[in-house]
Amino acid sequence: MDLPDHLHHLVSELGDSLVKALSEDDHCRDLAFQIQAKGYGLMLILEASPVSIGPREASSSEDAEASLPFSEDDLHLMKSFKIRMD
Repeated sequence: MDLPDHLHHLVSELGDSLVKALSEDDHCRDLAFQIQAKGYGLMLILEASPVSIGPREASSSEDAEASLPFSEDDLHLMKSFKIRMD
C-alpha cells in the first residue's frame, strides 16, 4: 500500500527516532551486539496501515477507549508516543 507523502515522512521520522532511542540505550545496544555477534542482522520495520474503527456510541472518552480493540498495554504505549484516539 502506498502511503501519502506526509504520512511516509512521519513514519520515516518515527523510525529514525526509534533507532536513535534504541541505540542510546545501553541494554538495547548490548543486546543488538550480542545478536549480531551470533551472525544475525537486525532490521526495524514499521508499518502504517489504515485502522477501521466502527462508529462510537460511548459518551465519555474513557468509555470510548474501553471499547477500542486495544489492550491496556497498547493504550499505554500509544499514550507514551502521544497518540490520541479521538
